[in-house]
Amino acid sequence: MSDIVINQPTKLDFAKISKLIINDLNDSTPSSSINKKYTKEDIIRFMQNPRKNQKQLREVSRYLYEVSPNYKRLILYFACLPTFDYIVEPYGLNTEKINKKTFKTQYQKTLELLEIMNLPHEFLKVLKIAFKEDVFYGYEHISDDSYFIQPLDPDYCQISSIEDGVYNFAFDFSYFNKYPKKLKQYPEEFQQKYKKYEKDKKNYRWQELDSNNTICIKVNEELDYPLPPFNAVFESVFDIEDYKKLKKVKTKLDNYMVLTQQIPIDDKNSEPNNFLIDLDTAIAFHNRAVQALPEAVGLITSPMKIDAIKLDRKQTDTDQVAQAERDYYNAAGVSQFLFNSEKVTSVGLSKSINTDEQIVFALLRQFERWVNRKLKNFNTKYKFRIRFLNTTVFNVDNVFEKYLKAAQYGMPVKLALGASLGLSGSEMANMVFLENEIMELHDTLIPLSSSHTQSSKGEKGRPQKSEDELTESGVKTRDTDGNVRE
Repeated sequence: MSDIVINQPTKLDFAKISKLIINDLNDSTPSSSINKKYTKEDIIRFMQNPRKNQKQLREVSRYLYEVSPNYKRLILYFACLPTFDYIVEPYGLNTEKINKKTFKTQYQKTLELLEIMNLPHEFLKVLKIAFKEDVFYGYEHISDDSYFIQPLDPDYCQISSIEDGVYNFAFDFSYFNKYPKKLKQYPEEFQQKYKKYEKDKKNYRWQELDSNNTICIKVNEELDYPLPPFNAVFESVFDIEDYKKLKKVKTKLDNYMVLTQQIPIDDKNSEPNNFLIDLDTAIAFHNRAVQALPEAVGLITSPMKIDAIKLDRKQTDTDQVAQAERDYYNAAGVSQFLFNSEKVTSVGLSKSINTDEQIVFALLRQFERWVNRKLKNFNTKYKFRIRFLNTTVFNVDNVFEKYLKAAQYGMPVKLALGASLGLSGSEMANMVFLENEIMELHDTLIPLSSSHTQSSKGEKGRPQKSEDELTESGVKTRDTDGNVRE
């Protein structure tokens, strides 16, 4: 029986790996937090040449993520969409020549490695950055019982090659000239390659990092340069803020009242400026009146007649803030019903979500290829690969039903069925062993009655359809209980 040997990423002591210093409190080096305010004019200028201004556009995306709740929700919506449910399956098997004991041992070792990597949590962090900046550059840290991915500064990283369908990247080691104290926070590979850079800064400034230790995920695979995926909404974000300010000013003006008090003039006398009240007296009464008025009421004292100017807009004017938000979501390519339930229809929303899911499914294929490249480095007799299910927070129930029906007809989908419930391969195997072998629950618990075993008492008619199977009118009828008879 052969043991598994893998070309592991940088291995550190658990104490070091679990306490990687992200910010040294004694280091006065400024952090990378955005401290520059961008304008709509900046966006227009940057978008005229996105390849040249990729760094500025990346900073704009970070800035909007911090200051715009609309933009932040858009990023988190896509990043949190996939559930990262997966199964591990063998391939290239000669089923007539299998040593079951060896196969089981190697399969279990593979499951244990993936369990340590905690893929759903680590990949969620990757997607939050990728949807914000287009490309995520990371370096792995792994020990016997701990794992995490360290994000690298994208200003000092650049995609350099593709290996087995997976991106590799080079790192600019002049980074440590600007941040010398950070070198000790990076793995041994960085320290060794920095020494090479110090000896020959011309030829070793950019060095490709070991692909066994790195991860690079790009949202816009069709572009050969980084471009934030939702750059089309940058201008719309500023439009929303501008219209909110205008609406606030308009509301104040609509609720503002101006009073006028006219200084009396002696009309019988033809002499100009013949006031019946002297200026000092008029000013004194004006000031007293102002002190007694609320904040939203103004006062004008004048010898001339003043006509009122109404500042109210016509009732038929559209709400510019709502229009700006509609333009924002149209530019993003997502349904605004996801974030605002006004006039929502179930079928239309469902179809919109289906379109959004295709974007994250494409990224799941990138994650698959990256993990499977790692698994290929296993020195094992039997080969295994990971497969992420196309499950999201919206479709997981439908996926479960699909696998359940397939399992009832004897299809080999029990692992996929468990994965759609959020169980990893290791959890599935351990819980089956616990419930069946140790607790013997299959002998002591009676299966629950369900629609798959018998009809509910008193239930009439056929089973209720899912909303995906209904038309718009059907959804409206269900929502209003249109078919219920008194």
